[in-house]
Amino acid sequence: MKIIVLPAILLLLCFPFISKASGYWLDIKGSGKLNDPVQIQVCYGYIDESSIRHRDTGPELALIGGFKISVLDENGRRIIIPIHQTQDCWEGTFLPKANGVYRILGINDTHPVVNRSKTSGKNIRPIDYLCTAYQVGTTSSVSKPSQFLDIVTAPKDKRVIVKAFNHGTPAISSTKLRVFNPENWEKELVIDDQGEATFVPTMKGLYIIREDWVDLTPGTYQGLTYISIRHRCNYCLLVQ
Repeated sequence: MKIIVLPAILLLLCFPFISKASGYWLDIKGSGKLNDPVQIQVCYGYIDESSIRHRDTGPELALIGGFKISVLDENGRRIIIPIHQTQDCWEGTFLPKANGVYRILGINDTHPVVNRSKTSGKNIRPIDYLCTAYQVGTTSSVSKPSQFLDIVTAPKDKRVIVKAFNHGTPAISSTKLRVFNPENWEKELVIDDQGEATFVPTMKGLYIIREDWVDLTPGTYQGLTYISIRHRCNYCLLVQ
């Protein structure tokens, strides 16, 4: 997706907060051409005080292997992508054999329950989703969801139109999203009555758009009880 970015002087107006949040993301490397391998890297990391993104190589690296990665083409055909661990991420590849928009999707529902019982806190089960779009021979965009918690985007002039979904239906009005720009400045988006939100990219690079939803249904997983499930979707948008 190619979008004209605004001058950096508008950064403070468009992205007013700095965040130090850690999280998962996708790095996609490819030429955008037919029959040219696309490398999918699944990463976990953080942003340091200098706004530089780092990949974590500690215990969290092994947990990335719990992600199930797939590629969905425009005809609804889904390909499961095996991933393997490298020095600082897990990665796999796929080969686009037709023009169109490919959805690259990930889900990890095998995270251990966050156990806060020792501090009198409440146990929460996290489930993470990843998604992005990869274009081959087209500039079209995806408009429909493909997983339980999902986000799609489309360019419009200098803006990015964002649509969020929950249970396969548009997120309700007033749903809040978070956007992290390449320097990890954070901006809050609010879904409007048309089921959309917009923002203006301030620079080239990777933007992460985050949607959270909490299911208050309690349960037990891997022998630990929890009071709720935190669903989180990170959409990875590369602005070039």
